[in-house]
Amino acid sequence: MKRFTAVILIALLVAASAALAGWIKYTPSPTNKDINAVDFLALDDGWAVGFWGEILHYTAGRWNINFTWPTQYFQDVDFSTPDFGFAVGYQGTTVRFNGTSWVTNHVPSGTYSMFAVGIPVGSTSTAWACGEHGELWKWSGGNWTKTTLGTTRTLHDIYWSSGTDGWICGDAGTVYHYTGTSWSAVSAFTSYNFYCIYALAPTNVWVGGSGGRLYHYEGIQWTQVTTPTSTAIREMAFNGPTDGWAVCDGGIVIKYDGITWKTVATTPTTTENFSGVNFVDGTSGWAVGTNGTIYEYRNFPAVEPSSLGRIKATLK
Repeated sequence: MKRFTAVILIALLVAASAALAGWIKYTPSPTNKDINAVDFLALDDGWAVGFWGEILHYTAGRWNINFTWPTQYFQDVDFSTPDFGFAVGYQGTTVRFNGTSWVTNHVPSGTYSMFAVGIPVGSTSTAWACGEHGELWKWSGGNWTKTTLGTTRTLHDIYWSSGTDGWICGDAGTVYHYTGTSWSAVSAFTSYNFYCIYALAPTNVWVGGSGGRLYHYEGIQWTQVTTPTSTAIREMAFNGPTDGWAVCDGGIVIKYDGITWKTVATTPTTTENFSGVNFVDGTSGWAVGTNGTIYEYRNFPAVEPSSLGRIKATLK
């Protein structure tokens, strides 16, 4: 009888743990407003930004509103260390986190809205932000200075794979590359709008956008990759060359296994538009979107071998 009970208990533990795997909706969300971006420094230290100037902080296992900038909205957030991060948004609104509080660091008046901010890997004194009308700004020495790219197209995303390798993407197939000294335009390979870009290395870059279109650069040329969605790809995150994720309009999540992109289910399913995704490691990630949508990715083993052994020993 004890053996039978042990089998049942182990089966229940496996089932319960398996239920924790995958994309699970976080409830209750601390806001019903759109959340546009998310960035994590560690398993228990994450930030998200969105509509009406809300900045959310994840710590002690919970999301809470940490800061609000009335009448404004934030589009992106990026951190390099716990005491150096930026959020950017409407009409040049920028705030910097100094480890204790958020401090306003606006660019000169009249600036267009910023859609993305990126901090070069390892930097604690430099940040870049881009947005409408092809504007690109660099923060250094406590001030923002403008860099002219020679385009008026809207720029949607910026990403750094290292301290000297940066990428920007935008409307009508716009892509720029930074190699340590300056930004240079990448020859156009499509006319579709790009909303997100991710570089694992200077010769391993992904860019996604309208209509579920995704392109991959492997050091020689950009090649279109088949995806299982026709909705706009809004953001990407990779844990390595064979473990990639992208979130899309309509509550679509897709995963790359090194060969193909496939749709992954969420629990529960949603039709809210996703706008941001970020992973701490291969077992923990977060996705955010419209109307306060927050999903957590969990990939825990069903039952750890050591735990299983203890259960069996106890129930003999």
